Amino acid sequence: MRIVDAHCHLHEYTDEKVESYASKYVLVAVSDDLESSLRTVKLAEKYGVYCCVGVHPWEVEEEPRESLREIEALVSKGLAACIGEVGLDEKFVPQSFEKQLEFFEFFVRLAVEYSLPMNIHGAGAWRKVFEALRRADVEKAVFHWYTGPLDLLDEIIGAGYFITVNPSIRFQKKHREVVARTPLTSILTESDGPYEYRGLSLSPDMIASTLKVVASLKGVSVNEVAEQVYSNLAKFLGGRFRG
Repeated sequence: MRIVDAHCHLHEYTDEKVESYASKYVLVAVSDDLESSLRTVKLAEKYGVYCCVGVHPWEVEEEPRESLREIEALVSKGLAACIGEVGLDEKFVPQSFEKQLEFFEFFVRLAVEYSLPMNIHGAGAWRKVFEALRRADVEKAVFHWYTGPLDLLDEIIGAGYFITVNPSIRFQKKHREVVARTPLTSILTESDGPYEYRGLSLSPDMIASTLKVVASLKGVSVNEVAEQVYSNLAKFLGGRFRG
């Protein structure tokens, strides 16, 4: 069974841990800033994980604008399979929202110019993120850990975008509602590791149990869920998917 982690902060793990995860799972590694983007590029080269570069909304306030050009240089060299983790956040860091907008617009342009998918953060600003993607005609995006409005979820699915489901589904009611409403063809699995959430230290090793919850909600086998998610990842990454 091929298990996908479509959103993991591998740069926060040791090389030994990354090597262990990469031997067992299909990994998409997101970045938080320039420094982590550089490390993620190296991890991708060394362990064959899929590399996303960008600046997380939580890091925008402290990140110099000069970093954007350095990240673009990584993209122009063909070192990234995806742009992320990028987006907007009015829930946790509303004080930096104007700068978030500036950075996000830059990354949207980058994704369109280089035909790259986007790994999106949208806490408290889901619709604003979605509308920005649609205005720019971003073709492929995944809304990481989506817990936004259900009517917007329908629009996200209708646009051909994906949402991720992670181990929080075992006790986060809204996450379960989202997954129950989303067709399997629009779902990717993630860990968001090594994020700490309600006493859980999230990691790729928890995705197997997440697949079981999704299978139960959908009334299908775990293998069916895993294989559909793998197929969805191929669609999300497009020509950068190695199979």
